Amino acid sequence: MSGAGLMAHLWPTVHACHRPTGPAVTVHQDGEIQARLTFAELSAAVDRFARVLTGRHITAGARVLLVLPNGLEFSTALLGALRAGLVAVPAPTPDLARQEALRERITGIAADCAPALAITLEDWIDQLHRILRRLPEPPALLSWEQLGRADGAPPRRPSSPPPVAAPDDIAFLQYTSGSTGQPKGVAVSHRALHASCHQAAAVYAETPADTAVTWVPLHHDMGLITGLFRPLFTGYESVLLSPREFARSPASWLSAVSALRGTLSSAPNFAYEHCVRRISPAAAADFDLSSWRVARNAGEVVHPGTADRFTDRFAAAGFRASAFCPSYGMAEATLTVTAATPRRPALRLAVDRDELHHGRVLPVDDGTTAPTIRLLSSGTPLPGTRVAIRARFTDPPDDERTDRNTDRPTRQYADRPGDRYLPDGQVGEILLCGPQLFTGYWPADGARPSAWHATGDLGFRHQEQLFVLGRCDDTLVHRGRNYHAADVRTACAAIPELRPGRCAALAGAPDADRSGTERVVLVAELADPAEAPSAELALRVKRELARTLDLYVSDVHFLAPGTLPMTTSGKIRVAETARRLRLGTLPPRSPAAPH
Repeated sequence: MSGAGLMAHLWPTVHACHRPTGPAVTVHQDGEIQARLTFAELSAAVDRFARVLTGRHITAGARVLLVLPNGLEFSTALLGALRAGLVAVPAPTPDLARQEALRERITGIAADCAPALAITLEDWIDQLHRILRRLPEPPALLSWEQLGRADGAPPRRPSSPPPVAAPDDIAFLQYTSGSTGQPKGVAVSHRALHASCHQAAAVYAETPADTAVTWVPLHHDMGLITGLFRPLFTGYESVLLSPREFARSPASWLSAVSALRGTLSSAPNFAYEHCVRRISPAAAADFDLSSWRVARNAGEVVHPGTADRFTDRFAAAGFRASAFCPSYGMAEATLTVTAATPRRPALRLAVDRDELHHGRVLPVDDGTTAPTIRLLSSGTPLPGTRVAIRARFTDPPDDERTDRNTDRPTRQYADRPGDRYLPDGQVGEILLCGPQLFTGYWPADGARPSAWHATGDLGFRHQEQLFVLGRCDDTLVHRGRNYHAADVRTACAAIPELRPGRCAALAGAPDADRSGTERVVLVAELADPAEAPSAELALRVKRELARTLDLYVSDVHFLAPGTLPMTTSGKIRVAETARRLRLGTLPPRSPAAPH
């Protein structure tokens, strides 16, 4: 929608001129609409909130930490911060994170970006104060209520007009999940945000008649872009759900799609599996999902089995197989890099397992007797986006490991002496280039040193489609073979006593075996907190990994549910898990080794 211009905070105003009473943001909880703002109401609320912030004399470009739930508060505060010329910094909320994870996350974000102001709910302000007061220079902390919210919007306060931001100014900082290291602030400009929304609108054929439904937290890049910015760009309604309600009852998600005739909704792979596990075939038939035309699956490796199970379970509710649309992206690309659509669906591919372990892609027929792995693509690059595959370096040059001035890793930038780019059918690191790329990691004091971004993800191209295998850092290299974390999680999902998706295979811990080859340890959460780990269960896990992946595990370390180190966005903190295992600080619930 070119008429909206490059600045996201002006998009509600543009739509308000044409459809002032059209619904912009709706909050749906407990099966009912709890609150709603039209485009005219949202535009007015954003303008009033921007004037409140301007009246506090905060310097243009200062950071504002937003610890707010999925709702009208977050939507208004974020757009108001942009309107006031400030940099919004979405952060996790106390109701969604374990206390230790929340403290580490908030402290890390605030220490990195030095916000001038933090905004949260009155109910959370004491908890946030205890976290932020540990900083050398804590930000001013105000509640949404203190800033004058009334009936879904702050009251009018006289002040000077907000400053005008430029297209290349930073709009917001999106902090990465930190699953393999210290989280970094991805600086996204107004121009990159506009480019990302423009690409998605074209690829998914979005119109004002669409309705987006999301339970994904708005502090997460998937929730923020698909649940707020894309709807505002094109001018369709955004329906916001509670992440906690979805976790307790995934039916709440599908009920909202049914009741409000949702057409676009995104979620990670685990969410679709969650629906299949928790919603019976009889209950599934009660929904009406016929309006759902794009069900994006992104945020983690997508699995063909998930697509099949979800489609089979909800076909009786009108869900179409063509609606299941995997995509690939990251915060550094303002969310999306590649996408499958109903018009150009994802590609399914069966490959030789052993060849894939060695970095080669060998497609096989269905009748083959060789061990195979079935894969599902994440679609083709968005308009204006290019994707390349680079051979992985075993060890990057010393001068590329960290920036001497900031002690930050610099491997995210792609140009390196001796780079070798791979043809289709070979596995390597995914590189990308496009107008939606970020400015840099905070503090972003200049342009990225390369037009290409090295993602740290493993994948390959086949028939113009991208297949994503997982993180480079998450890939276990054992006896010359690569074992992808997503494949390990899929294999462990066949063991009902294990919590789905909560496991990691680690090499070199705790020590080397007699042959000098590193041992492999599997760390896995139990599904039932009352489950007593046994040697028999450990043996079953080992046999399943050997049978499906030809991976031989020396030890299995069982954990109670909820004790595996995780990011606030639900990803396993692999490096931290390995560190705690090495130090012996993981909860010891392992069985004795079977004889």
